[in-house]
Amino acid sequence: MSRMTRVGRGAGSAVAEALAAAMLWGSIGVVYRIGLLHGAHPEWLILGRPAAASVFSLAALLAGWGRPGRWSAAVGLLGLAPLYVTYFLAVGLVGAALASVLLYTAPVWVSLLSPIAGDRFRGRSLLYAAAGLAGVALLVEPWGSRYSPAGVALGLASGASYAGYILLARLGQRRGAGPEEVSIHAFPFAALGVALVLRPEGAPGPVDAPYVLYLAVAGTIVPYLLSARALARLEAARVAVVSLVEPVTAVALAWLLLGERLSPPQLLGASIVVAAAAAATTMEAPRSCGGEA
Repeated sequence: MSRMTRVGRGAGSAVAEALAAAMLWGSIGVVYRIGLLHGAHPEWLILGRPAAASVFSLAALLAGWGRPGRWSAAVGLLGLAPLYVTYFLAVGLVGAALASVLLYTAPVWVSLLSPIAGDRFRGRSLLYAAAGLAGVALLVEPWGSRYSPAGVALGLASGASYAGYILLARLGQRRGAGPEEVSIHAFPFAALGVALVLRPEGAPGPVDAPYVLYLAVAGTIVPYLLSARALARLEAARVAVVSLVEPVTAVALAWLLLGERLSPPQLLGASIVVAAAAAATTMEAPRSCGGEA
């Protein structure tokens, strides 16, 4: 087998791993919504995801795979905890399809706020932000008052929180933190941050367990590992573009499993948001760390 053939196959498997990670992340909101429909406790699902994923952080620590530090606390408390709370609450109010697209305004905010992490500001960021906001305007259909304003606000806040997570992780790595410190070892701090906001009453019930397990394992640990493997063999730009499958997966699953349908103007708005995110992600990708929802 020639070296070129081996490289081609390696790149192909890396793309498949990045694609699988994006699709798993795209399923999170839909699984959460299904859990609510089957009687699962929303606060235990939100808190259970980072709490259960913290077990993986402990295992990684014992295995010598990085260690927590001050950037773990910053990323977990200021980035991931607000992301988990706002995104899942948005899903509960406006549905998985719309919430997932609002979440994916994050790359636009990252391109706009990149100087916070020490990157050079580029004028194109303003264009991407304007396009993203235009897409959001079509998505929420303000002329029809179909959606809860609080749900839309939470969806946009989840996008801002996602951007905050990316910027904090990038800033931490620029100041000497390892990739594990700003990712897997941030899970326990994210759980702490969520616990400070949400106080579930009573113990989790049997109906909560399978959904928490899915959100922690299939929605967090497995896609993180797949994305890390892909980034080891592919340039960040390609992985970032593949991650755009995430909101598309969420919209498709919400339609198939929950009956959530976007109107033609909303589909146009979603396309504009994804296109703006693609442009912003491609512009920022050479310094990107990968995706997480």
